[in-house]
Amino acid sequence: MTTHQQMEHETGLIILDAAATAPTHSNNVIAADTPPILQPAVIKALRSLRDSNPSLQRKLNHGIDDSSSSSDESLGYWNRYQEMVMLSPDDNEFTGINLGGLMVRLVNCVPFFQDVEDEKLTSLTTINFGGTDVGMDNLLEGVKLLSKDTKSSVSELYLGGCGIGCRRGSQHLKEVLKLLSNDLKTLDLRYNDLEGKDLVDLEPALSSASNLKILHLEGNYGKCEGAAAIGKVLSATKSNLKELYLGDNQIGSVGAKSLAAGLRNNTTLDKLYLEGNSIGDEGAIALRDVLLDQSSRQCKVLEHLYVDNNGLGKEAATTLGRAVNSETMIEGSLLE
Repeated sequence: MTTHQQMEHETGLIILDAAATAPTHSNNVIAADTPPILQPAVIKALRSLRDSNPSLQRKLNHGIDDSSSSSDESLGYWNRYQEMVMLSPDDNEFTGINLGGLMVRLVNCVPFFQDVEDEKLTSLTTINFGGTDVGMDNLLEGVKLLSKDTKSSVSELYLGGCGIGCRRGSQHLKEVLKLLSNDLKTLDLRYNDLEGKDLVDLEPALSSASNLKILHLEGNYGKCEGAAAIGKVLSATKSNLKELYLGDNQIGSVGAKSLAAGLRNNTTLDKLYLEGNSIGDEGAIALRDVLLDQSSRQCKVLEHLYVDNNGLGKEAATTLGRAVNSETMIEGSLLE
């Protein structure tokens, strides 16, 4: 029986350990199992993605006998290194494309999206282009091709480690999010060199994404300006965020105060990650006061608050811990 061993790539994307996916018999002899044949419509879209991107083509064809014209019709060809092609377990419908951790560069994803639309692959739920350096202008061009039905099926978008900020892609990303925001539930933008002004650009789209539950922004350069923008997202009436990852964004005490202000009337957030932001005692006290205010008004209070490596003194750490209902609820090393 095939086993799948999962691990997290630095872009935050779940990838498969290829060594753990080989089927074996009970005597530990590798079975000559034939990979399933993909639907022609799916093969067409995958070929367009591969043939439009030289680094992906080189990766997938490395060591493959070119004389075998049917090699790319099998799932085994596409999933040699990881679960690049995601299928539903019940009916083998195409549900996702996962390039995160594959170490390839995407220069053109438009032909892929064109085929997804032309072939009516409306079961697509996951787009995982983390670490591919895909241009946001190119991604926008591709997403624009999708019909309303296809766009509404996309619930997970992973773009970690794509250099969006340094390539000035926030405006195009904002338009992508506008097109997908109605049904998007998970958005990963970690390690993208996003600055405060970039998060200000993205704030309206994030605030209107009423189904967004998980937002990854760790490892960027949001600083206090970006924290203020995210504070607005938290206070938006449509916001339903449950998990917010803001570690290593240099937000400081001023940024922590902006987040605290955004949290004051937020009733949905369960987890807030603020590791390594130098919020200090001043920022911790601002968060504490808001949490105590929520508790006094019998509003929903954060269940998990991660604030390690923030330079908190003993008193600030203790009182903040109590505000989250228990000192043990604050995860990580508090007393630096």
